[in-house]
Amino acid sequence: MKQIFIFLILALLTNCYSKKQSNFDVSLYEGLDFSGKRIVLADLPLRRLAINVYAPTCIPCVKEIPALNSIYQEVNKDKSLGLYMVVDPYDIVPDADANNSFEDLFPKAKAIMEKEVLDKKIELPILIMKRPFRVSQGDGLITGRPETLLFKTNPLILYYNFIGPLSEEKELNLIQNENKVKFFRLMLGGA
Repeated sequence: MKQIFIFLILALLTNCYSKKQSNFDVSLYEGLDFSGKRIVLADLPLRRLAINVYAPTCIPCVKEIPALNSIYQEVNKDKSLGLYMVVDPYDIVPDADANNSFEDLFPKAKAIMEKEVLDKKIELPILIMKRPFRVSQGDGLITGRPETLLFKTNPLILYYNFIGPLSEEKELNLIQNENKVKFFRLMLGGA
């Protein structure tokens, strides 16, 4: 009888163990790159992932590009880390609204961002994000731009959110010595 009781207790404890799972529906985040390839963030074979939320009309986003390019050059050397620039097509396509389909907005958002890459010399890979990802005005996970979100993977879990630009400096030595950039690299885990 004592053995059955111990077995039942162990069975209950094993079943009560909480398994790690994604938070804030981030496991559903996916987008398309410029070639139209579907990228599911939760499926990327990375240890850590950072996504920077961008919009062409966001002045701090534009000022942050030299810092992001610098950080990307570092991150890109470690194949266990990833850094993407992401955009919400409903946020960057003029006159877009909830009635527009992603399929209608993708070519327009892609054209806008291809021009941004050339004009602003963006080096990061860019994803045009699908719903449920969205930039909202105060009622969602991403409330503005720029924001840089940090994720652990397996499963995809948001663990840190940088609000505002990581740096607006233009010179490499100033970017690398900025405290927020140092903290970002530390939080990303090895960059």
